[in-house]
Amino acid sequence: MEVHHYYFIFGAIVLCTAPVFLLVIAHMDTKTDNPQAVEEFSPRDTWRQLREENTHIASLSQLLRRAGLFNSEQQLNAITLTIIGIASLTVIVAALAFYRDLAVQTIIFVAISAFITSLLLSYLFLKKAAEDRQKLLEKESMILIQTTRMLWRVGLSLPKTLSIICQELHELSPNCATELNIAVKKIEAGQSQEEALYELINSCSAEGFKEYLIVIRQQSITGGSIDSSLDELYVLLQNRRRLDLQEQVNKLSGKMSLVMMVFLFPALLLFVAGPGMFSISKSLSALGG
Repeated sequence: MEVHHYYFIFGAIVLCTAPVFLLVIAHMDTKTDNPQAVEEFSPRDTWRQLREENTHIASLSQLLRRAGLFNSEQQLNAITLTIIGIASLTVIVAALAFYRDLAVQTIIFVAISAFITSLLLSYLFLKKAAEDRQKLLEKESMILIQTTRMLWRVGLSLPKTLSIICQELHELSPNCATELNIAVKKIEAGQSQEEALYELINSCSAEGFKEYLIVIRQQSITGGSIDSSLDELYVLLQNRRRLDLQEQVNKLSGKMSLVMMVFLFPALLLFVAGPGMFSISKSLSALGG
């Protein structure tokens, strides 16, 4: 490789890593020079502003929220660590390609491919984590409904019921308790029950848990009883789970039939038709001889 190739690769690495160092230095300078300004306008405020202005960032924040990263600080830390990991992996791959004396175009192509692949894998991993957590919320909804019905029959108010659920069901249904705890904290901080539950409904995609939140939010608006509504919801979730199990059994039986056709049917055919084929071949060879 020629000398200008080395300069080109060094410049590309500097361009990739320089923005990260500049952001870190600027953050450290603002933190040391004017701490009150940092308190007034923190990175969390910047993240909230970006979520309000950009739909893609808002969808990413919603996906992080469904995966279990609730506040802005947790989301920013996760995004920062992911970007650092992707950038480090890209630089390492480019350095390995450089030490193997590959062409400059090949090094650039490998680095870009590594960056895009790492970014895509990170997004797929985040999406899978969010889907798994929403499935856990769906599974824990049934015990949540029954517990709410029992506490409601005792005569407790809705905020007290939610507070007891967050304390007592932390081991049996940790994901639901964590979600409800966020709404309870907002209600204790002064936010209305309708708004806190509405924000919680929009932040999850588990159908059973979302329908449960809709029922208790409707109670907080109208002030009626939720016993019969929760009973109907419990029956509905039972039927839905039964249908899901039947669908899984049907898919499993289809897979087993495919396995039997591929592996068992040729062996059975050889066992049944093998002796006849051997006798026919011997007879034909005897006639031919």
